[in-house]
Amino acid sequence: MNKILKYSLFGLGGIVLVLVIIVAIFAATFNPNDYKPMIVQLVKDKKQRTLNIEGDIKLAFWPKLGADLGKISLSEHNSDKEFASVDGLKVSVALIPLLKKELVVDAVYVDGARANIVRYQDGSTNFDDLLSEDKDEPSQEINFDISSINVSNSAVSFHDEAAGSTYAVKQFNLKTGRVALATPFDLASDFEVSASAPKVAAKVKLQGNFMADVENRHFAAQKLDAVVKGNIADVQDADIRLTGDVDARPDNMEFLVSGLKLAFSGQLADAKLVADFAAPKLVVRQDEVSGDKAELAFSQEKAGDSIKAQLVLADIKGSPRELQSSGINGEFSLKQTDRSVESKFSSPFKGNLQDLVFELPKLAGKIDIKDKALPKGAAQGEFAFKLLADIKQEKVNSDFSLNVEDTKLKGDVAVAGFAKPDIRFNLNGDKLDLNKLLGNGAATAKPAQQTASKPKANEAAPDLSALKDLLLQGNVNIGNIVYEKFHLAGLKLGIKADGKALTVSPFNVKLDETTINGKFGISRFERPIYHFDVDIDKLDADRYITDSEAKPTKPAPASKPQEDATIDLSALRQLNADGELRIGALKVANVKSTNVRIKLKADSGVAELAPFSASLYEGSMNGALTVDARSTPNIAIKQEMKNIAIGPLLTDAINNDMLHGKGNLNLDLTTSGDTVNALKKGLNGKTALNLKDGAVKGIDIAGTLRGAKDKLNALKGTTSVAGDKNKQTDFSEMSASFNIKNGVAHNDDLDMKAPLFRIAGNGSVDIANETLDYLAKPTVVASLKGQGGADLQQLNGLTVPIKLTGTFNKPAYAIDFAGLATAIAKNKLLEGAGGAKGEAVKNLLDGNREEALKSLLNKQSDKSKDDAANNETPASKPEDKVKQKLQNLFGR
Repeated sequence: MNKILKYSLFGLGGIVLVLVIIVAIFAATFNPNDYKPMIVQLVKDKKQRTLNIEGDIKLAFWPKLGADLGKISLSEHNSDKEFASVDGLKVSVALIPLLKKELVVDAVYVDGARANIVRYQDGSTNFDDLLSEDKDEPSQEINFDISSINVSNSAVSFHDEAAGSTYAVKQFNLKTGRVALATPFDLASDFEVSASAPKVAAKVKLQGNFMADVENRHFAAQKLDAVVKGNIADVQDADIRLTGDVDARPDNMEFLVSGLKLAFSGQLADAKLVADFAAPKLVVRQDEVSGDKAELAFSQEKAGDSIKAQLVLADIKGSPRELQSSGINGEFSLKQTDRSVESKFSSPFKGNLQDLVFELPKLAGKIDIKDKALPKGAAQGEFAFKLLADIKQEKVNSDFSLNVEDTKLKGDVAVAGFAKPDIRFNLNGDKLDLNKLLGNGAATAKPAQQTASKPKANEAAPDLSALKDLLLQGNVNIGNIVYEKFHLAGLKLGIKADGKALTVSPFNVKLDETTINGKFGISRFERPIYHFDVDIDKLDADRYITDSEAKPTKPAPASKPQEDATIDLSALRQLNADGELRIGALKVANVKSTNVRIKLKADSGVAELAPFSASLYEGSMNGALTVDARSTPNIAIKQEMKNIAIGPLLTDAINNDMLHGKGNLNLDLTTSGDTVNALKKGLNGKTALNLKDGAVKGIDIAGTLRGAKDKLNALKGTTSVAGDKNKQTDFSEMSASFNIKNGVAHNDDLDMKAPLFRIAGNGSVDIANETLDYLAKPTVVASLKGQGGADLQQLNGLTVPIKLTGTFNKPAYAIDFAGLATAIAKNKLLEGAGGAKGEAVKNLLDGNREEALKSLLNKQSDKSKDDAANNETPASKPEDKVKQKLQNLFGR
């Protein structure tokens, strides 16, 4: 027996020795790097990816199976583009536990790991093929146990093409203790995180003792200490800290919280934000719920103004099915330089943790406002609120009421679904006095001085993409609203949003004496398109665009140029709209019209009003207006006005009654510029005017010419006549067309018919500088009796130049009386002149003085008769005789 045992041991020892020799020979002769091409090809065949192993593979066989892979990289599927890589990877595995399906890893070292993950538009990812299982080699679950994990200088990026967002983690470092299933382990990590939507750039530090038993759904974190610092969305210099202990078994509704604290601070715009949450103790078990009070505090400081709020949930007790608290208590305060608002509220609290149903049966509170702008310097009110939330069913129902001074509002809100909530609401009120709620400071304060700047070419369009997730339907009915000097009555709104469009229909309200009915809508939320269809019975726009309470100011001296106002049409660049506006009676800029119809189409900086029509001043207008604001504003207007009473229109529009009459006015104009003066100087195009039975005010041409005979001896050369609004020149017909270039309108075809004369003319009107340079040419037609025709008989057929100069506000007229005298002299010299006298006059007018004297003296005639007829003495010189004859011709 002993021999058998002895020989057996020798045999077993021999076998072991042979195995050891075989392993030693295998370890000495086996080189895993000889199989690198096969491994690379296997990955290529199985996954259609390129595996690159740059260094040598180093293996260990006993007592642990390990490998040092060095630097490796893996490409994208069917591409040479890198998907993931690692600068260094070491791992060792205990061999004996592996045979028992237990993965015991001594340590894992990873350095410089990088991965680029992409989710495509269709929801697939660039690593889906790596997750696919090989049907020929089904996997088996094994237990694993890792003594430590060390990761350094690693990074991963994730690009979501469907959402258009990018997320990245870099400078990732991780150290752990022993990691095993359902076993707590120590962890310390730090890394940098960034995101594009919302925009994030922050550093994170995390440490504590963690446990994740996925099979039993048991998770725990002890001595948790997490810190996040950086910029998160619109919050700059954010500092978030979380500490405490949490133990959770969600499936059993068991939660243990101890010393949990969350602290937050950051900068939002110019405001400093601070928030703190503390839950000292909370125990939730199957038959018990208990906890100390939980507190939430919030504050905001901005430019001396402050907001503070505090919410306290008192002691909690009961069971998961019947949870209750003695109450929720809260405080809110707002303090500004000249205003303060304080409020306190409380409510009982009930809950069912198993069904996740929570209720605030009656949250009631009071509000106290102090503001010198309020009628009494203060206002008090009260509010009530009820809420029932069913988390599992994703439903929330609430109703509320508010009573502050004369303002009384009540309503209800119901929410179904949390991921994409469907909100239904109603808001009703008999009166909303915002002046008493907000004070009159907003109504009396002067607006801040604004300097219009030239819009940037790359301004972002409004983004209302958040409305894609909004499902909303409700009604607003308020009897009276008072705000500043505006009074609204009968406000009725129907609002609906379905994720594709937002509509407001109906929209009914009475603004002072104006009744407005219509509907509005928004679609294509990324670059919104606005739709509207509105009817207004009557509107005095001047009431709302001018300050009726402002004291009149003295006009600036004429010598001081007015400030050039900037035209800012940058809002049009992002405006996409399609709608129609109809107004029964409209007054704007003191111009009155009726039956106004405006149809607007605007698309990315180009807005067109067509038709742009109305009835006004006994006539009508119809045309189109186009504005191109994509760069420097360009404006084009085509308008046809028929049977317009031009006098009242000019009086109302520019407070100038220079021209009266009724007729047609056609405009075809373009201009460009970013200031008012630039638009005036950029005017180009054509206009045509055709009036009947009118008058030009400021000068009485007929009256001025009637006194010409008596003034010829006194007036010489050109004489100026100031405009006099009490005088006018009547006409039966008047037509003119203007060619406008660079702000200057030029006319060559003035044709005006009056009872005693006809007027032609030519000249220019400088619209930009508001100056006149025009030459009117009246031709006398003294054919009417009883209207001064006889007084103008001597001027019959004559053309009298009248120079029109000055400014629009102060025109001046210059009449060439010297030229008029010459014309009259010519007429008298030629009247009845014949024979020798006719020849003499003709020679004299032609400048031939010698021949004129010979003919006029008529040396062949009886000298004495000539002396008697001309009242001359024999000693008179020929030149004196001519003067005497001219005096007789002028009736001296």
